[in-house]
Amino acid sequence: MSGKHAFGAAAAAAVITAIAALLATFIIVFGDDDAAMSYRSLDYEVTVQPDGDLEITQHVDLRLNEREDDDDNTVPWKQLYQQYRLDPDNLTAITGVSVTDASTGETYAQTDPRTPSGIGDDEWNASYARHWYIADVTGGADDPQPYTPDGDIREERVVEIGWNIPVTVESDSMRFDITMTFEGVTTAYDDVATFQWEPFGPSNQVPIGTVTGTVRLPDGGDGSLSRAWLHFSGTSETSRSNNVLQFTAYDVRAGQHLDLVAMVDVNATDGVVRTASGRAADRIIDDESRQERQWHESQQAAAIRRVVIWAVLAVVGVALIVWGVIASIRSNREADYRGGVEYWRDPPEISPASAARLLSIVQPDAAGDLQTRQMSSSVLSLADKRVIGVRPGPADLYDGSAAGDRSAAISAAQRFPAFSQTGGKLDDTATITLDPAVASGGVPAADLSQSEEAALGMLQAASKRCGSATFDLEQMNAAFEDDEDGYELQEAFDTACANEFALLGATRAVGGQALTAGILGVAVALATFLFSGAEQQLAVALVLGCPLLFGSAFVLCSMRRTGLTEEGRRLAGQVVGLKRYLEDFSDFSDRGVADLTLWDRYLVYAAAFGISDTVLKQLAEAYPELCDPSWLDSYATGHVVYWAYRPYWYAHTWSAGAVAPVADIASFSANVGNIGAHLDAGFADIASTFQAAAPGSSGVSGGSFSGGGFGGSAGGSGGGSFGGR
Repeated sequence: MSGKHAFGAAAAAAVITAIAALLATFIIVFGDDDAAMSYRSLDYEVTVQPDGDLEITQHVDLRLNEREDDDDNTVPWKQLYQQYRLDPDNLTAITGVSVTDASTGETYAQTDPRTPSGIGDDEWNASYARHWYIADVTGGADDPQPYTPDGDIREERVVEIGWNIPVTVESDSMRFDITMTFEGVTTAYDDVATFQWEPFGPSNQVPIGTVTGTVRLPDGGDGSLSRAWLHFSGTSETSRSNNVLQFTAYDVRAGQHLDLVAMVDVNATDGVVRTASGRAADRIIDDESRQERQWHESQQAAAIRRVVIWAVLAVVGVALIVWGVIASIRSNREADYRGGVEYWRDPPEISPASAARLLSIVQPDAAGDLQTRQMSSSVLSLADKRVIGVRPGPADLYDGSAAGDRSAAISAAQRFPAFSQTGGKLDDTATITLDPAVASGGVPAADLSQSEEAALGMLQAASKRCGSATFDLEQMNAAFEDDEDGYELQEAFDTACANEFALLGATRAVGGQALTAGILGVAVALATFLFSGAEQQLAVALVLGCPLLFGSAFVLCSMRRTGLTEEGRRLAGQVVGLKRYLEDFSDFSDRGVADLTLWDRYLVYAAAFGISDTVLKQLAEAYPELCDPSWLDSYATGHVVYWAYRPYWYAHTWSAGAVAPVADIASFSANVGNIGAHLDAGFADIASTFQAAAPGSSGVSGGSFSGGGFGGSAGGSGGGSFGGR
């Protein structure tokens, strides 16, 4: 495998991997972000007062997407809210409410509750926006009632804290600071005071990107009785420093709850309203430990399964890549020419079209499009065999004279200066001249290959459409414009080239193992992406899936599907050897006397190899007579080399090493949301998964508030749910 081929395969694999990584990132990060409203982040600062009440400050950053009604009319946002459940056993009142627009610093004023229904946009902005309210919505949000926090409730109630925003169609980020005090959340026993706070409960349908919290417990008392646990079934992190608890919950989905259970020495509190007799510390520790143990036991099997799947995918993927790379190298060796021929001085034993095809197999990075090189060399070969004439410039420079007519050739060449002075360019097109008998469909006397016959058939069809045996390529292109026959003729030429090459028996299929390994490797990489996407694991998708995909794609891009037979190696030696000889032609001292027929054939195969410019320069440096117009007029008028060099001694100024290119036969072709948060969550989840899967892990923190949260009981104080209207 050549370095250039390997580099190209690596570049292609990198592009494929980059596209897959972008798609995976988009799907995992944004694929399920269909909620009309979501919290980008939700940060809590909570202070537990000596009497057990919670002073809560929220820093909210939310996103509002454009929404429509059933008639596809845009429905703007006007009101945001949070609802909480009052319960005589854990939350008796909400007081101390305030709302501030964190972007502008404006503090909203309190107003009476009112739903936006039936209020126009202008009236809303003028009279209702930039105010907050608190209401009792136990009877339904459509019938908000005034709320009075008397602290003496006998049954569950639902309280809504809302704030009216200016009419908004959509917003990527709106930030607010909301404060409130939860009263009656703590119960004092003989040994400890405890509470269970639920900032959002199972009824919440608004997804949240990241939730963070800092909770300050009361100082004093027996520190050994101060314990805390976090209940959250998703990925979370917890830590504690003295009496300050900190937690982070990632990627909160609709219906997930978060509960904080905490207890402190009852002597650290004062004035707790709700009291109960007896000691509760051991009971709470036992109950929380039981829930934590059960949760981790239930998660351990899933964690082990995930680790095993990751390991299997990694091992299988790497094994396939190693196998594939070895097989790819082998396929390249079977396709490369590795014989002893360094230079070959004679034309190969195969047609120019087949030589172009064989070169593309042994040197995939050969210059130029294969189909173009096959057509160009076949047309030049027809000219070399005197079946047609190929001349530079448009058809009106010529008088329809026969291709090998010496006097006509010289006469045409003498018209080049005047043509050039009028702005004409000889290299804009080329003129084809057919013998009248051949143009009318006659069979030429020369022995032609299948590819040359197909090329001639195309030129004969062009002659009929142009109405002349002499026509240029621009005329030919115009004649076939919007004509399906042109495509059929090109297809016939391609088929002839393929059949002709197949009959040589020069190649065989190789790379089966590399293909199998590459396809299976891609399947493993895609399985990694799918598994990671299902579990919202962007980190795994990028860290594991991308390398597997890159390696597998490299195998597929670097492998070769076609190798050489023994006959193919023999012919490849002629093709590669001649290409090297032509590229180094001027360095040889044993070239012999001038052989115009051999030069013509060299130019034919130079076109097949895509090195016409190089060969023209090499010939001119080796044989100075090609730079002599009079010599060309005397000896070369019937040859391909005449029209390769002669026009430029009239129309161009000769300078050493600057040989004008051959007529452009190649023109005969068919002018033809938050990624960082997902990564954070991903790596945190990986770490917790490995920890949970570790043998012998009890999964019990004992209330130290370390090691992350766990699923378990809901129903704590608040049971918050969020929304907007």
